[in-house]
Amino acid sequence: MTKINAENDKTPKTRRYRGQTPEQLRAERRERLLEAALSLFAERGYANSPIELICSTARVTTRHFYEQFDGREALLDALLSEEVSGALTIASEALTNDSRDMTGRVSDAIRGVVVYLTEDRRRARIVCLETVGVSQAMEQRRRRLVHQFAELIQFQADTLTKNGLLPERNYWLPSIALVGATLELIEEWLYGETEKEGEDIAREAVLFYRAVMIGARRYEQDSD
Repeated sequence: MTKINAENDKTPKTRRYRGQTPEQLRAERRERLLEAALSLFAERGYANSPIELICSTARVTTRHFYEQFDGREALLDALLSEEVSGALTIASEALTNDSRDMTGRVSDAIRGVVVYLTEDRRRARIVCLETVGVSQAMEQRRRRLVHQFAELIQFQADTLTKNGLLPERNYWLPSIALVGATLELIEEWLYGETEKEGEDIAREAVLFYRAVMIGARRYEQDSD
């Protein structure tokens, strides 16, 4: 049996702090920063939440902050990406549900996204309000996100068209309009300018979608 001489073992040892590797610590700090930013941006607003406050809330040093993010806007962008990713996952799951017809799938997707955003008011503020007017780069980012959701709706509209359930036309602009209308409904709810709850907002968004689909069919009939 060959004996291993510990003194000759040159394998580098990973340093641990409180049982965690450096990578685990970095991941934990990132999560704390994201959670702190989610609360502060929603409660105080992005403009009123300096990096020092975010760091103290997250119990992270500014040095460690800059190991994760280039600046406050980069943190906001990461937070937006995380929330939108959650919404897109819900939408994608609804749109691939084979137990529902095509119209039902889009209705479920719209409802699921609205409920996801309104069940935690902080999410809705990040997606709909706090990213507005930050910078030109952030505005471009928001436009890309609107297009992502519109692409999902357009794809389903095109599928309905192929199945003879919708008249043949380009549904890109109606898809953009549906996303915009949904965001406006959520903003109305955020500002407290309606007494309706999140589920009610979701119902209104679905109703608008169905009205657009029915209107498209009716428009085709009236154009004959």
